[in-house]
Amino acid sequence: MKKRYLPFGYQITDGKTTIVQEEAEAVQYIFEEYTAGKSLRKIAEGMTTRKTPYHEDTQKWNQNMVSRVLANEIYCGNEKYPPIITETQYRVVEKFRQRKAQTYSTVLQPFRQDMQCGCCGERLYWRPKTEQWFCRQCGMWTKPIQEKELSDAITIKLEWTQRHSEVIRSPTTQRNVQSIKAAKLAREIQTDLLETEPNADALIAKILRRAELEYEFCSAGDADPATMQIRKACAEYDLTDGFPYTFYKEVVSKVILYRDTHIEVRLQNGQIV
Repeated sequence: MKKRYLPFGYQITDGKTTIVQEEAEAVQYIFEEYTAGKSLRKIAEGMTTRKTPYHEDTQKWNQNMVSRVLANEIYCGNEKYPPIITETQYRVVEKFRQRKAQTYSTVLQPFRQDMQCGCCGERLYWRPKTEQWFCRQCGMWTKPIQEKELSDAITIKLEWTQRHSEVIRSPTTQRNVQSIKAAKLAREIQTDLLETEPNADALIAKILRRAELEYEFCSAGDADPATMQIRKACAEYDLTDGFPYTFYKEVVSKVILYRDTHIEVRLQNGQIV
């Protein structure tokens, strides 16, 4: 593949840098599409369809080519290069680029560590350049998916779960015989009893609280604590605009992502919806 010694959109004519009309129109297209909200991948696909080659030996565009065009301030014009776009266009695009660079990790932050491979169950890792998730264990790569698109898909799944909370059920395996809080108090009580002179009032308070927790737990029937927590969150939480971070943390354990970007969520009780 031949290297470009001049930026895309320009050529040398009679010793001067001049505009290549077809390429200049492609530059304008790229800036307009990006300003309209198109992703680098979608713009690259559009450029490939236009058949205006970035390199002489290929008409196929990729995200890196599009990104280099968007990042090049030369297109505003200077002493050597005539302008193809306005400075205002460039500044607007540059603000968009900076905002995306700053916010993509914020968008993924609530669930990035929870992404699970739909093929082998191991953790998935994000590749921002290609907008794909991949598994180091089995080598699976998902189809490209924008971080906002994935966040919206998880939000929709959470909203569905809340509206259909009747599908939430306790795991079929044997449940715990006591709640986590009760077990913690039991350990504290055992530790206090080993002291030479335990605080009687504090010890009695812990024993009574443990009994109260065990009663609540037993009266819940077949529901384990995690299932109870999920049902409680579904009943009490008001979903708002944006990603429902608090509800997600109370309800979800893992987000299972498949090669075709279909998702499932593993709830805190192990149930998959």
